[in-house]
Parts: sequence; structure tokens; C-alpha cells
Amino acid sequence: MTRNSPFFFLLLINNFCFAQSQELTTESNIDFYIHEEVTNADGEVEKQIIALWQNYISDGNFQDPKSPYWSFENMKIPDENFWAIGMDGLNEKEYKVQCKVIGIFKVKNDFWSLISSFSHVDDKGEAHLDVISAVYAKEINGNYLLISSAEYLKNEFAHYKVGDINYYVHPNHAFRMEEAEQMNAYNLKLSEEFGFDPLKFDYFVASNARDIARTWGYEYMNRMYNPSGKGGIASWRNMVIYSGNNSSYFPYELVHLYTYHIVPKDPHFWVGEGIATFYAGTSTYSFEEHMLKLKEFLKNNPDYDLSDITKLNKSIPNGEHKSDLRYVIGGLLMKNIYEKEGVNGLIESLKYGTTDDDLFQLLEDKLGVTRKSFDAYVKAEVKKYIANVY
Repeated sequence: MTRNSPFFFLLLINNFCFAQSQELTTESNIDFYIHEEVTNADGEVEKQIIALWQNYISDGNFQDPKSPYWSFENMKIPDENFWAIGMDGLNEKEYKVQCKVIGIFKVKNDFWSLISSFSHVDDKGEAHLDVISAVYAKEINGNYLLISSAEYLKNEFAHYKVGDINYYVHPNHAFRMEEAEQMNAYNLKLSEEFGFDPLKFDYFVASNARDIARTWGYEYMNRMYNPSGKGGIASWRNMVIYSGNNSSYFPYELVHLYTYHIVPKDPHFWVGEGIATFYAGTSTYSFEEHMLKLKEFLKNNPDYDLSDITKLNKSIPNGEHKSDLRYVIGGLLMKNIYEKEGVNGLIESLKYGTTDDDLFQLLEDKLGVTRKSFDAYVKAEVKKYIANVY
């Protein structure tokens, strides 16, 4: 059954048939419903947890370190993984967001699980299922509080401690100690590189993007089904790496933990991703392999204009996976800064702002590169790199 088939569309419409659901009205841009099949919604505990979830969604205070709705016992920002819902901007959407509670039930160790769908109908009348989320709740000091899926699953997944890394292993994944030891060695290497103690962090490992997305707290999201079947993310606020790459070795995301630990704010995208790509490649290719893809792309497209970096969110086709121009060129620029100024140059680069003007000020300060010379500079540096390495 394809997404565009008539049956699929009717199935979605049937799921969003609000006349068969109990509506809880709000004054926000969010319509909140309880599915008719949630027959236990009037239970004493269930009502408390549903109200807690509805109030959190309606308030719109996403990633609030003082939120009254969440437990902060083991996570500084327990709702961080709800970025895929767009929780911080639900009330600003141009359309009504429809949140429907589709299940609430007790699980292990006195925890409760609450499952909700988020959907909307576009201006063409097409229904869109955005995500299906899973959140947990538990009574703490007499009150129920929300708890992240990852925090709950710590008690369900197998646990291994390797150096300063706490591994939590999805039950469908075969844990390989040699990869964990390699990751621990890389942690020690980066600590020496950046000049402070090795980081202590949690590492959730699964075999694919589908399982790691469920660890984040999603029964469904589009990114679960990306063509590579892989995915991962680093949470520097919570000091967690989530790997859906079938590996306990994910150096790229560890670089992100270090850069954010050193300069705890968002850098320009090209800087943050460029430093990680330079040091560790990505989940699919090494930095050197990405540079070969860039070289071939420019060879076949010699007149391709790199000047307007806002248009460079283009992936270079190279078979099963892709190389993003921003990551590869960002890695090249950060490599050149590193060769001129060492790790201090990279740390200083992280402190520049997030706008493109900030990036070009950085490039002019560090490399003497202006907007006007950017295209020629990158193309010349690619040729130089390939000549030196190969």
C-alpha cells in the first residue's frame, strides 16, 4: 500500500474522524482529542497524566529547564527529543495541529506510557500524520511527572560501562565490545586534543534508524524510514549519543559533544558540522572520501557556482548515500583553519555567530576569504587537497 493510494488516504481520514473522538478544547492553535478506543481515559491516574500532557503541549514551553511538567532527576532537558514534533512552534503553525491520545497504559516499575498522534490537514485537504509520540510518566513525591522515553528505557536495555561511557543497548542489537573500546579510545584522544578531562556520557545504540527513533520517543516519524536505514544524534545538554548506525563507535557525534562542551552555544551550521566532518567524517564516509565526491562533482560541474552558500544544501549523488556540500566544504574550511591555528582556531570559530555574515567574517579573519573570492578559493583548495593526499 503506497502513501498515494486511495485506500491509504481514506485510512488517514478515518483515523482523523473527530466526530468519533472526545475533544478537549483549548485556546491555542492545537486541538486535543482522546480517541474513542481509549476506554480507560477516565481512570483516576490516567486523567492526571493526560491533563499533564495536554497542559505541557498547550503551554508551548519547549525545553524549559524549569518546566513543572517534567522530571529532571537524570536529564537536564528531558523533552529535547521532541524537536520532530516542532513542539516549540506548535501554536505558531499556519494550520491547526491535531493531537490525539491513542493509548495510555501501565508499564514496568510503576511507569505509565502515553501514546499520541500529531496530525494536520493542509490547504488542499490532504491529511498528514506528522508523528506518533511516546512519553512516560511516574508518580514522584505525590505528583505525576513526565519522563523521557530514553530515561525510561535505561531500565529496559542492557547496560555496559566502558571507560567513561554508559552504553544502553537496544534488545535487537548485537553489542560489540571492540567497537565500544574503540569509542572509549577516541574519547581519550579528543580529551587530549581539546585539553580537558574525558567526557562522561550515555550512548544508546540500536541497529537502525527505526529502533533509535523509538528510543527517542517516536512510534512513527518520517526519518525512521530514510533510505540508508541509519541515523543518529548527539544531545550535548543531556550528554547523550543516540546511534541508529548499528555501531557502538560514532566519532562524529562525539566531536559534537566536545565542541558544545567547550563553547555551549549553537555555532554556524558550517562550523559545527565542518569540525565534526573534518575530525571524524560522517556516519557513511570519511572526510577523505567526502572530498573525493566533491572533487568528482566539481570536475563534472566546473561552472557550478558556490558563491551563494544559502543554496548549497545540495547533496552530491554518489550511489547509496550522499555527501552534503555544507558538511564537506565546511570540513575543508575547518581543516584549513586547523592547519593555520591549531585547535585554538577551531575553538575561536565556534564563538562566531550563526548568520552567514558571521561565517564570512570568520573566513575573512582566519583565511582571508571573502564572499567574492569564496567560489574560487574552495575550488582551488579542493584541487590542492586531492593533489596532496592522492
